[in-house]
Amino acid sequence: MADAHSTPDTPVFKISQPERYQRVGYRPNRGDTSVPAINISGKWLQEAGFSTGQPLKLRVMPGCIVITVQDIRERWRCLEELSREPFDERAAADWLNRFPGGLDLAGIMGSD
Repeated sequence: MADAHSTPDTPVFKISQPERYQRVGYRPNRGDTSVPAINISGKWLQEAGFSTGQPLKLRVMPGCIVITVQDIRERWRCLEELSREPFDERAAADWLNRFPGGLDLAGIMGSD
């Protein structure tokens, strides 16, 4: 059990309004309104830990979309740990660069 005066290992964010409601719109295309669109924006995204330029992962299920930030540092550590052969940073970087969203490898790879 944690000490009463201990702090959590992971940061705890306080979100001003943790539930939001909106409607699915459409993407205009020469009068065609059949393509659904969802546009989310606002300072609350910063409160939730999102910032501009971050790569995202969208998990899509019937009636549900879960959006999370792709944590490139965690993926890098997993690649190192799972490697059966000597870890090849260049091959790993090439593999990560092929992820949708263009993962930013700045500060991840060791210096040559």
